[in-house]
Amino acid sequence: MKTYDEMYELIIKTATEDDRIRAATMEGSAVTPGAVRDGFSDFDITFFVSDIREFTADKNYMRKFGDILIMQTPDDWYMEPYDYNGKKRFAYLTQYKDGNRIDLTFIDVSEIGKQTDFNEPRTILINKDGFTELKEITSGDIFFIQKPSEFEFYNTVNEFRWVSNYATKGLCRHQFYYAKYSMEHLMMNMFMKMINWKVGIDNDFKVTTGSFSKYLGKYLTEDQMKRFEGAFAGGTYEDMWDKVFLMYDYFEDLSIYVADKLGFSLDLEESSNVREFMKKRYADNCEK
Repeated sequence: MKTYDEMYELIIKTATEDDRIRAATMEGSAVTPGAVRDGFSDFDITFFVSDIREFTADKNYMRKFGDILIMQTPDDWYMEPYDYNGKKRFAYLTQYKDGNRIDLTFIDVSEIGKQTDFNEPRTILINKDGFTELKEITSGDIFFIQKPSEFEFYNTVNEFRWVSNYATKGLCRHQFYYAKYSMEHLMMNMFMKMINWKVGIDNDFKVTTGSFSKYLGKYLTEDQMKRFEGAFAGGTYEDMWDKVFLMYDYFEDLSIYVADKLGFSLDLEESSNVREFMKKRYADNCEK
């Protein structure tokens, strides 16, 4: 396996020696303050090239960095096929057999003017033509948890309570995946917004929990993390019934905390009524 430094040097060497590559930048966790960098970290690289069509036409290009395990081209999707005669940006997401991964994006230099709007952490690796549009960005503020408006808070609370009834309906009908999806996607999406707002409040909205809240454990106590982990259901209807109420109660605790700290109103009577409705569904369909 190539070490991190070996792969980094290969990327730099490739960009330096290929005259078609006019600039190269690095984004992602490698340059984001506070992000974890370990053996699982990716290389998020952008090459600014003189004619992108030469690279999009070369389906073997990424082999120069190693033996490919699997590769994905998200810009060429069956629902939106890529125009290989055009010059829009294009990415190769490549996992190598040795464990390295490179997410390499190509941007035609004719599109470089759009880089003035780029605002994520980035370091300039190579800039052969001195493009002023490429700026070094060292701050990770763009990823910080954002304070919600009261309307967003209300909508989030309302949506969580609303979709909780999808979950109980699915459980009553023994519609396994419908119930599972309602809990782990519809309810959990709202739950994750609320728990992130709590983390934001506790840290003056100057932190990020990362994509898919992967750093959440950094900002919760051990007991809080156990409670969070305990809200995920196993593969039985009995456990799902148990966890839907655990998640509901945890969400209410979080929403009370957030509302109090941000000065938002919160209708707890509605929350109690919805929970009683869920309990009645359980009693009518599951209790002997």
